[in-house]
Amino acid sequence: MAHIQLEKSEKYQRVLVCGSPERAEKMSKLLENAKPVAKNREYHSYLGGHRGKDILIMSHGVGASGAAICFQELIDVGAKVMIRVGTAGGLYDETQIGDIVVATSAVRKDGVSLQMLPPEFPAVGDLEISRSLIEGLRSQGWAGKAGTVVTSDLFYPGLIDNQLELYSRAGAVAVEMEISVLYIISQLRRVKAGALLVLDGNPLKWKQGIYDPRPERLAASMETCFKAAFDTLAGAELNV
Repeated sequence: MAHIQLEKSEKYQRVLVCGSPERAEKMSKLLENAKPVAKNREYHSYLGGHRGKDILIMSHGVGASGAAICFQELIDVGAKVMIRVGTAGGLYDETQIGDIVVATSAVRKDGVSLQMLPPEFPAVGDLEISRSLIEGLRSQGWAGKAGTVVTSDLFYPGLIDNQLELYSRAGAVAVEMEISVLYIISQLRRVKAGALLVLDGNPLKWKQGIYDPRPERLAASMETCFKAAFDTLAGAELNV
């Protein structure tokens, strides 16, 4: 594939995607016999084993446009299950840095998915994958939240209201930048997808200092997410 630099293989059926190339490299060490596969632009990949299954880790960069290229090309080379692990801003009052959220669906505030399907079509993760992620986190003592997240292209606010307060009041638990595209593409291409997010603050409370993206503050929660994702990927049924 032109961007991710992979050729079709049965080894790429189970994929963990994350934004940061550095995080992809670091978390590949949790796999057995992990080795780098390809590096091009923001798309860095590593292949290793977990519970007897091949797991591919791929970074997709920041934002829906570049991530959409990654997701489409991963499916083209054989992906059947994709789980995104990344960071997000919490939208509930009691948000704590390091909280973990299971994203079961997403509000489509991105520009990419709106060019693929009408806005009325929901972006929803695979039920079996979401359930497995929740069970895996609970086995590690998780007591976080699962629910709808907001996917937005906008990071720093401008003059137009970003409506995060509205979505928070409606029950959305977090805001991030790629999940709606992952879910829309997975639904269109008939593959399974899910997502876990580690919260690095609350954008509704940035002025009060509720934001800290430093990796060391998020490391333990991020490792918890990767372990739960690896378990789910290894145990997933590949038929859709």
